[in-house]
Amino acid sequence: MITQTEQRSALVKPIKQIAILNNTTSKLDFKNLKYIQKSLGISSDNFSIFTIKQKNDNYNELRGIFATKDDISAFGKIKSPEIVAFLDKKYDLLIDLTQAESIIEKYFSLSIPADFRVGYDIDERIYDLMLGVEKGDIHTFADEMHKYFTILGLIR
Repeated sequence: MITQTEQRSALVKPIKQIAILNNTTSKLDFKNLKYIQKSLGISSDNFSIFTIKQKNDNYNELRGIFATKDDISAFGKIKSPEIVAFLDKKYDLLIDLTQAESIIEKYFSLSIPADFRVGYDIDERIYDLMLGVEKGDIHTFADEMHKYFTILGLIR
């Protein structure tokens, strides 16, 4: 259980920079990305995509950073300078579409510096907002984010 002193502070400023953590099974494609951007009312220039894939996957639907388990050493050190640069940037929002099923997905979900984290209802220690929607239903996920962010005053 997380104690009061361990809890993260909630995002109280408008959302500008967004990181999306993705994997090859999350069904995030260009059309769904545009839907997320439209529902949040944020320009595509403010989105950064980070995709976790298997070494031999041909997934290249979206531009951005790609990572495999080979990009992390046995001691947890990241080998790729592109991934290090992505993780050095500060984001207002992390949208995790992976469901954090593997240790690699959890590692990157926790490594991306973000003021506010949204994901599926998997682990309350990872996310500030958990959405109980079916995996791959990007439209419902985006609609639910929009609804809660409007209530919180994070978007208009």
